[in-house]
Amino acid sequence: MKIVSTFHASSAVLSSVKCRLGSRDIEHLIVAKLNRLDVYSLRPHGLQHECFLNIWGKVCSVASIPISEFEARSNIAVMLTHPDPEFIILEYKESSTGAAELVVKKQLSLLERLPRSAELFNDFLVHPSGKLAITSCYAAKLKIIVLKAGNFAQEFDVSLTEINVLSIAFLPRKDDEYTLAILYIDSQERLQLCAREVDIPNLELSPQLSTVLLPTLIPDRVVPNPSEYFLRLIPVQPDEFSDADDAFSGGIMLVGGKDILLFELASAEAQEKQRGKQKRLGAKLKSTDPAESAQARAKEQERGFRKRRAKASLSWPWNEVTAWCAIDESPSRFLIGDTFGRLSMLSLDNLKECGMILIPLGEISSPMTLTYLTNQSLYVGSHLGDSQLVQICPSATSTEVPDTLAIPPDVATVSASSVSSVASSHDDGNHSKGRVVEPQGTYINVLDAYKNIGPIMDAISVDIDGSGQPQIVTCSGGANTGSVNVVRNGADFKEHAFIQGLTGITQIWSVRAMYEDMTNTHLLASTPNESHLFRINDNGNIVNLQREDTGPPSTFVYNQPTIAFSNFRKRENGVYCNSRLVVQVVPNGAYLLEWDTVLKVYQDRGSWEVKNTAPPNTKPLEIVSASVNASQVALALSGGTIILLCIEENASVFRELIKYDTKRDISAISFMPLDSQKPFASTVSVAYWELNVVEIFSIVGSTLKSKSKSPKLHAVVRSLLLYNFGTSTSSKDPNCHAYLLAGLGDGSVVTLSWKGNALHDLTTISLGRTPVNLTPCEVDGKRAVFAAGNRANVFFCEKNRLANSPIMLKDILAVSKLNTKTFTSALVLVTPTGLSIGSVRNLKKMHIRSSFFGLDNPRKIVHEPTLRAFGVASSRVHPTRIGRYRAPQSVFHLIDDNSLAHLGVYNAEANEEIISILSFKTQVNNQEKAFFCLGTVIYKDEEIEPTAGRLLIFTAHTSATTTKTSSLDLALVASIQVEGVVYSLVAVEGKIVAAVNSSVLLYQFDVDIVENLLPTYSLKKINDWNHNYMVTALGSFGNCVIAGDQISSVSLLKVTENQLVLEGRDYTPLYPVAVEALDRTSLIAANDTLNLVLFKLGRSLRGEALEKVGFFHLGELVSKLVRGSLTTVEQARGSKFKPDMIYFTSSGSIGIITDVEDETLSLHLTELQRNLAAVLPGVGGTSHTRFRSPKNVRGLSDADGTAFGFIDGDFLEQFISLQGSPDLLRKVMTGGSEPERLKLPAEDILKCLEQLQNLH
Repeated sequence: MKIVSTFHASSAVLSSVKCRLGSRDIEHLIVAKLNRLDVYSLRPHGLQHECFLNIWGKVCSVASIPISEFEARSNIAVMLTHPDPEFIILEYKESSTGAAELVVKKQLSLLERLPRSAELFNDFLVHPSGKLAITSCYAAKLKIIVLKAGNFAQEFDVSLTEINVLSIAFLPRKDDEYTLAILYIDSQERLQLCAREVDIPNLELSPQLSTVLLPTLIPDRVVPNPSEYFLRLIPVQPDEFSDADDAFSGGIMLVGGKDILLFELASAEAQEKQRGKQKRLGAKLKSTDPAESAQARAKEQERGFRKRRAKASLSWPWNEVTAWCAIDESPSRFLIGDTFGRLSMLSLDNLKECGMILIPLGEISSPMTLTYLTNQSLYVGSHLGDSQLVQICPSATSTEVPDTLAIPPDVATVSASSVSSVASSHDDGNHSKGRVVEPQGTYINVLDAYKNIGPIMDAISVDIDGSGQPQIVTCSGGANTGSVNVVRNGADFKEHAFIQGLTGITQIWSVRAMYEDMTNTHLLASTPNESHLFRINDNGNIVNLQREDTGPPSTFVYNQPTIAFSNFRKRENGVYCNSRLVVQVVPNGAYLLEWDTVLKVYQDRGSWEVKNTAPPNTKPLEIVSASVNASQVALALSGGTIILLCIEENASVFRELIKYDTKRDISAISFMPLDSQKPFASTVSVAYWELNVVEIFSIVGSTLKSKSKSPKLHAVVRSLLLYNFGTSTSSKDPNCHAYLLAGLGDGSVVTLSWKGNALHDLTTISLGRTPVNLTPCEVDGKRAVFAAGNRANVFFCEKNRLANSPIMLKDILAVSKLNTKTFTSALVLVTPTGLSIGSVRNLKKMHIRSSFFGLDNPRKIVHEPTLRAFGVASSRVHPTRIGRYRAPQSVFHLIDDNSLAHLGVYNAEANEEIISILSFKTQVNNQEKAFFCLGTVIYKDEEIEPTAGRLLIFTAHTSATTTKTSSLDLALVASIQVEGVVYSLVAVEGKIVAAVNSSVLLYQFDVDIVENLLPTYSLKKINDWNHNYMVTALGSFGNCVIAGDQISSVSLLKVTENQLVLEGRDYTPLYPVAVEALDRTSLIAANDTLNLVLFKLGRSLRGEALEKVGFFHLGELVSKLVRGSLTTVEQARGSKFKPDMIYFTSSGSIGIITDVEDETLSLHLTELQRNLAAVLPGVGGTSHTRFRSPKNVRGLSDADGTAFGFIDGDFLEQFISLQGSPDLLRKVMTGGSEPERLKLPAEDILKCLEQLQNLH
């Protein structure tokens, strides 16, 4: 059984709208992503996130529904297109505490079984009055939805003569008159614009064309190929401030072609004239005279070919228009963006004198949606790049004109100074043609950016820095926003300073001059043989460390390593007071010292020495471990004796509190109070060498009493901490989060919860191979523990459970808190080369580091560890004007895997494109050498299907023509021609497997070495397997190869003795787009209907075959499957779940597929999913079970089966949020009947789900 969970949600934006949702005078921005809505409020400081709503299905677009003309408040309309079309009305509600949520008011299914889906326009629109909505899901049909007070009133279907609709818009008329402008392709493949009236009383569209907008044929020169471009109709409001007879009466604007056309609505006189013509023509069509009837039909057909003159036109200088919006304050001004992010303002202010005026503003992310907010601020929602919040400035922010903003030579421009002139020398006086202003610079200021890593074209999982923590690297973006992104999840360490040269340190502590002071004054560094005390000199500007052991004489112990060091309180008259005391513990004793403010040294005030404890004529004792709290000291002596010390009342001397013999050698001890407000502790935690067991004692009178023991651990404990991450010490209080943490000698951290005076729920996380050191700290206001080993991790409490967050730090030897004027709430870390001072921030944050490629769109990526470099194949696109084509340039980059700097580049031939890449290593002169294999396609003008390509083998070496040490040259060492497109490459058994058109080919890469000569390389085909239609995806495991045929299904091959042998095959129509092997007999595939399919090699009547053992609807198009996990292998060890696969999607989503090896647990989780589905309704679809059922090209029928072999991990994790809702929790646990009652207790379910969450 596999569990599918999300690591990074879809980040590509599809639609957005601005409206006022609440009763307060605050406007909101609603942003629609693939399966989620986010609501932001517009605040003076920017956009503030208010709430979100997950949706079961694919969001098409979002719009606002005004509740009434007397109320500014609106509801939200959302349309889903997959798996089944649906129209949803949502209401925004705020609680008394200010918490907001979206509540479903109406879910209207738009599904119909028989009609053909609309291919060119699948969307909806809401009339500005909020009384009517139109949805288009099927060809030749529209659904009219009547709205009242922002809610659903009625709906009815209407037939549409215009079948191939490209765009629909409401014409700007009175509120009670609804006219649709329709742009469509007729049966003769002509682009037509017409209008029809919506007749609500008769529940139909008018059979006659509306006379408000006269029908017209759009010339081919305006839109060369209508079905290839995203054409849009934009309503233009009438000029309400002009009383002239020739004032503009409103119209419709067509954008998306080579020209922008504006058609004005017909005047009352023209409409009456047109109605008369229609009436006369209708009468003639009904005539009994055949000649008259034929003449009328010819007249009707002639009118269909009529091209009407546009009120105004403008040459569009750039690429396809992808987004537009009107400027609220000026309804005659529009912002328009094209595919490559060129933003411009289109002004219709002075239409009569100057025509339409286009003003280039600058470059933004490739927009999918534009929403004007307020005060010249604009939200840019992007599918191909980062979404942005930008400000349009009145003056240029930069006078440099970006190359992409340049106007093509065939588009005439005018200077900014001549825009307002009535007759300019740059035109012929025909102002209906409009004017394009010559770019003067950039008028855009980016205020904020919202990270988007979609669409993910390719991805890999690599351990870049050798820390053992995998990081994800994606090829993302498109148009002008290509990028390579390094993604990881965890805490962030910001280094403030580094002190070089302090080496050999094993422990470090910071202390204050007085116990209750806020800032630290000294650092104590211990080595294996001695201790060094440093004074911290920090005046707020300059910080330095001054060694104290070279100054005036002091009773401080320098000639021994320090085991523990801490500030200490005095006790006077039964009250613990502020003091200058510190405790230093060394192997021969514990010393109570006081800071002398005059001499600036520590003076001896008392001590406890081991020599006074050891019986005569016995082996000398020493302190092996110690722990100091505010008023107590715990010492672990060799041989197993525990000594507890406290400070004497009204005196600065030690008093022995307890002496206890455990009779076992102690490896670690902890004496920290669970209540941080108390200066003393009542429990002592002790770990033993040979037993590898932790025992917790309580202080009872003058002795210790054992309260609990841990199970035997797999390694010795070297660091121990019983720590409360919460604010309460009562086990019944939900704010009590007490845990025992044990840093083991093998690099692991063991955690156990401390409840009811007992230890529970053992979990293990590995941080490498060296002993782990544990240090309490505070991060982002939360109590936390810093665990340092080969790798670093921070433990903290989140949602009433212990969580951990990795930090990209290696080989940390010791850690201490540090707080000075310059370094507030910081940590000082001991590294092999010195001291690093910094702060930990942003627990559990997604960190994305990007290298922007701009017009170079990365398509494939590999990692070569020996070169510390990524190999990236990209396609360089060249912005052109609509109707023109310029072939992309294919490029192969080498970039540094740490800095993401470019190291080398190879430019492919003009007619050749790199489709696939592979890195591999081969022995050359008894050394492993790295190579890159590029699979290409060669385009020929006369070919419909490519029949030629190449395999190119490159090696990288340091450039001899540059002084840069970080530059590499790529040298071509071998190549071979192939007969088609090299769609995919994998390395198996030292050989190269290539998917070329319908074949899977096996190649041998040979190295010939002749004495005293450079090695020569060759590539030869040794076998092929041609039993497919079009193999576009390959996966591998060991000597096994997975072949994905995009027109058929998947095959499992094995490389045996230079042969490709079929092991098993699936014969069902699957249409896979991504495949990968789990092991030698199992594989996962993702197909074009957004499903995940799990196969396993099994037996059938015809021999071995691939059996379908899992089928699940993911709801997103998977672009890549990568075997691996998001956590270290050691971290997953001991868990009930095993991460198998990472998937990546075209919308920027990243997820993890986890295996549940325990069949009994699989059944429990399946039952949990069933009960949750009955209790927790979702938004979109009829039920969770139906939503996750596998889909085909016709959607889901009642006869189709449900999902199997997979569980929805995101849905399961909603069980955690039910802990605060007893009624819902009870319903889930009991089910709908006795057989549905869950057999696994709620606490055990929570533990399992917490383990699952830790894996992603």
